[in-house]
Amino acid sequence: MLASNQLTHQMYSCLRIPLFIILYIYFSLLETGYVYSSESNLASIHRMQDIRIKDRESSNQEILNKINNYEKLSRELKNKRETRKQLEAEKFRLLEALIFEQDSMEATLAQRTNIVRKCLDIIYKFIEKDYPVKKFERLKTINNLQSELKKSSLSPSLMEEFYNILHNEIALSQEDQVRTEVITIFNDDIEVLTFNIGRIGYYFINEDRKLAGIFSPNLQEWKLVDFEIYADNFKEAIDTIENKLSGRYIILPVEVSSKANVE
Repeated sequence: MLASNQLTHQMYSCLRIPLFIILYIYFSLLETGYVYSSESNLASIHRMQDIRIKDRESSNQEILNKINNYEKLSRELKNKRETRKQLEAEKFRLLEALIFEQDSMEATLAQRTNIVRKCLDIIYKFIEKDYPVKKFERLKTINNLQSELKKSSLSPSLMEEFYNILHNEIALSQEDQVRTEVITIFNDDIEVLTFNIGRIGYYFINEDRKLAGIFSPNLQEWKLVDFEIYADNFKEAIDTIENKLSGRYIILPVEVSSKANVE
């Protein structure tokens, strides 16, 4: 029994020294702040994890918003495309009503194509004998459309081009314009100021050379008029067109029945 107590006492004695060492180390760490530092680092890690989680949630929300916006824009685009289709169909119907007579509305596509081709031929010949106002551009536009109609039948886009040709030719009869261009008179190319009064007359003036004239549709050439008589009238007409004035009475020469300088 005594030996057992001695053994127990020796064991406690052995354990007392390591326990003392452990306690000493623990309190030393408390004094140095190591334990607090470990707890602080752990809290920082948790905060960083929370921040990353919030950033990820925010990024996910942004992606979700972008997806929703994309779907919304896709729906709007689809609606606009459908609206455009409806407008194109309505425009095509209106063009048909404007270009073709009521009796021709029942014509086949081939018949309508032939109607437009014949009309283009007539307009082309008319422009050839008309005043040379943008003559090259007008003829080129018709040539391009004629080439397209040789390759294919009348389509909505080609019908619109034909309508634009008709509209431009009508507008030319209603517009007064002033432009600078080079014309040929007596085999001499000179730069002049030209102006047209609708399709009533097409005129030019060059004050440096003291030349003025009128274009003859019958002869398809420029003819001179008396500069001293008409120079002031031409300049007044140009001023009226450029400044869009109204209420002026200006005497200009016109050609009627192949006779020039008939006021």
